[in-house]
Amino acid sequence: NLHWSKWEAYTTWLSGMGLLAIVYWHGANIYLIDRSVLVLSPAAAIGISIASIVGGWVVYDGLCRMLTGRDGLLAALVFIAIMLAAWGLFNVFGARAAFLHVGAVMGTMMVANVAMHIIPGQKRMVADIRAGRAPDPMPGVIGKQRSVHNTYFTLPVLFIMISSHYPMTYSHPQGWLVLGVLMAAGVLIRQYFVLRHKGAAQPWLIVVAV
Repeated sequence: NLHWSKWEAYTTWLSGMGLLAIVYWHGANIYLIDRSVLVLSPAAAIGISIASIVGGWVVYDGLCRMLTGRDGLLAALVFIAIMLAAWGLFNVFGARAAFLHVGAVMGTMMVANVAMHIIPGQKRMVADIRAGRAPDPMPGVIGKQRSVHNTYFTLPVLFIMISSHYPMTYSHPQGWLVLGVLMAAGVLIRQYFVLRHKGAAQPWLIVVAV
């Protein structure tokens, strides 16, 4: 199950980055740069794009490492960090590109969680069991932490992937805030289904999301 899960994650990210490169980097003057927002050269815009994606992972991973076991505080800080990234990107790129880059940042967090924590941790624990050693529980704790984050990132990232079809969202004067509200709604919907699968559905979550 993990084998197919990891390759689903990897191929989704690779194809997404390929499209980002073809559309937004190769077409930087058209799709990435909005000179009414900020005057940038294509090279500078592409550099900022790459730095935002890499930097988003570095900040997120650092927060997770510092706050292992403090899930509530970590979730709040991750959401704040993503909202700050959204605000910053809306003040650098065109609105549609800013939306897509928030998704690219979150998608990179998701795939790096799989590649750098979930799969390696699972391999270490399996190796310990096969060698007759008591497995270190920490990789499991970290793997669960990152898997939970990936669960709640899913619907916001899926919406961002198709957001180009909904200009009423990203073209709003406060588009970054609109995105934050939509992401929060996605998290609430995901929480409803998580609880439903446990037999403890809470319909009020759907009401608040709507």
